[in-house]
Amino acid sequence: MSKSSIVKSHAVLARMALIALLVITAMATTSLRATPAAAAQASIAWSAPTDSTGVTGYKVHVGNSSGSYSEHVDVGNTTSYSAGSLSDGSTYYFAVTAYNAAGQQSAYSNEISRTFAALPTTYTITASAGAGGTITALNNTKVSTATSGTSAITSVTVASGASQSFSIAAASGYKITDVKVDGVSKGAVSSYSFSNVTANHSISATFGVNSYTITASAGSGGSIIPPGTTTVAANGSQSYTITPATGYKIAGVTVDGTSVGAVGSYTFNLVSSNHTISASFALQSGVTVFATNAGGSAYTGGDRIAYKADSYYSGGTAKTITATISGTTDDMLYQTYRYGSTTAGSVFSYNVPLANGNYSVTLKFADNMGVGKRVFDVKMEGTTVLSNFDIYAKAGNNTAYDLTIPVSVADGVLNIGFVSKIGSPKINAIVVKTR
Repeated sequence: MSKSSIVKSHAVLARMALIALLVITAMATTSLRATPAAAAQASIAWSAPTDSTGVTGYKVHVGNSSGSYSEHVDVGNTTSYSAGSLSDGSTYYFAVTAYNAAGQQSAYSNEISRTFAALPTTYTITASAGAGGTITALNNTKVSTATSGTSAITSVTVASGASQSFSIAAASGYKITDVKVDGVSKGAVSSYSFSNVTANHSISATFGVNSYTITASAGSGGSIIPPGTTTVAANGSQSYTITPATGYKIAGVTVDGTSVGAVGSYTFNLVSSNHTISASFALQSGVTVFATNAGGSAYTGGDRIAYKADSYYSGGTAKTITATISGTTDDMLYQTYRYGSTTAGSVFSYNVPLANGNYSVTLKFADNMGVGKRVFDVKMEGTTVLSNFDIYAKAGNNTAYDLTIPVSVADGVLNIGFVSKIGSPKINAIVVKTR
């Protein structure tokens, strides 16, 4: 065969192959289909021609306009393809071509299309409120509610790009403890707004039992229990006991500045705000508030007054004698005493803690020194109440002599001073009563 005959033969074979490819493609066009897959994806399948002689592969063509394709994918010798990374809200067009080993490509198959739905135009905000309060979506009727344990769950539908506000309110006796948006704390806020909503969100509120304080105070001369500041849960109760000290009585009790009388107890019920309670006291007249056996030990007198062992003294020296004391049945009180220095102007004293108020102070003396041998002054609260006092001159030898002197205490301490003039001052016993 001549060279020219060989060339002609090859050309004829090539044309025959192309014709065969076109026949295959024409047959394939009748079977092309698209199967729905996940959103923004498409699965495409087609049938190979009955006579696929010469077909070595296929290409899938994708575009957004009919007959115009911007993407061309060689899928090899397979009859299916999955197209991904497609955009929601768009329409896509698909066609297939076949090709042979020589690179010759058929015409486009029949065209199919697939439209993908646009992204949702609404979003959901899930609002939850724990026990003790509520969370409310404002100006929105697209709301559904449910419960989960002690929490109320509200689902609110919001248009894309819109805003949604919520109000948070505590129930009676409760307070807002925290509000979280998408899991992030916003503090104990009473409102929150979502702006330009483009995603689902959550908002949750928690509440705690509210509490209030009651502040209790007591003046001198008594106590109130419990004292100071007490925290009380909302709608709870708190009781107080008011007790006067020895020699005192309750003068009055005020609650939030208003008198409730001279009561010994008071109870706050269903507490829903802060409160105050205060108690004042007054001295009862004639009540012994202090008694001491100067220079001696504890002793109970015939009048049933209980004398402490010598106490609250500053300076001086204790001494005991055994002589019989006239004018009393309580010899022991007058056989012990505390005396001071013989240096003129020197002082020994008693400094007795007492509530402010008015008192009667009884000083008990007995002496055996003789007239003019023991002369001294007595001061109370800085004021001289006895000047140039001579026990022997007043009572004689070893004879009980009592003096009662009124005094007012304003600084919480009763000060009694014994000032030397001639010889050494002395005191046998002290009794303090209210007046």
